[in-house]
Amino acid sequence: MTQHSLIKEKGVTRLNGMDSRLIMSLLEDRHIKDVFVPECKNGETWGARDLLKMDAWVLRRSYSPLTTIGYEVKCSRQDFEQDQKWTGYLDLCHLFYFVCPAGLIRATDLPQSIGIIWVSSSHKLRVKRKAERSDPDPEKLNRLLIYVLMARCNIVANMNERSTDPPKDKLQAMRDVVEGANERKELAYIVKGHIRDMWEQVQKTNRDIKGREDTLKRFEDRLALLGITWDSSQNQWQETSRIQNEIEMLNKNIDNYTLDRMRTLASQLTGAVEMITRYREKETMAKEETGRANESETIATQEA
Repeated sequence: MTQHSLIKEKGVTRLNGMDSRLIMSLLEDRHIKDVFVPECKNGETWGARDLLKMDAWVLRRSYSPLTTIGYEVKCSRQDFEQDQKWTGYLDLCHLFYFVCPAGLIRATDLPQSIGIIWVSSSHKLRVKRKAERSDPDPEKLNRLLIYVLMARCNIVANMNERSTDPPKDKLQAMRDVVEGANERKELAYIVKGHIRDMWEQVQKTNRDIKGREDTLKRFEDRLALLGITWDSSQNQWQETSRIQNEIEMLNKNIDNYTLDRMRTLASQLTGAVEMITRYREKETMAKEETGRANESETIATQEA
């Protein structure tokens, strides 16, 4: 389990000593080529009764599709639990994320549509759960865009003037390549750990399947005592239909109670076969994902 260091400053406990300024700088680097607006309001300040302020709002420099992102930064659990305003941000962007130190906010704490980004102890942003895209409220988004244009933008004569970053030298370019390879390698380790957990679950499921297969064998033997032969590995409608017909033929010689029990047994057998088939399909998928994870780790190691 990851050990988190706690730092207390002005009565607020923070994981790994991370504060909002550090996280905001990481987000700004993440969107260096986009329109990044920290402390973004949803409209004019004066006279507004429903004024909101996101920690960060982003407009991606792409028209296909037009995408805006809202970020809310949390460095303490108490701050997260007491926040009641964040639901109002959902009408202002296509995607919405909470950003926090790793482990502070869990996937079970928020609706499925809300994204979560963890900041690792090495100050790397990791998407714990992707946000689901939704359409913002057109009127509210329009108010925000007017605010950004009127209060936060610097108008230039030439659009090419907006980019003033000097070109990277060869050494920095090589550093970026190595850093990217290390990030992919770290991601491969994370995926491999996830696949290992899945594999352990599959192994447990296999043991359950073995028990169910033994039960099916006993069912086959019981049917055989009634003169009905059934191969549980043949999951075909013709086989099911044949068994039902043979059971009906015994109707004249078997009382209704026994007949009902036989029908229930046939239904249970069909359900068991379908369940075993699904388990086997999951096992096959897990093996394929393990192979892909190992391949990704090998590629990342070679690039590093």
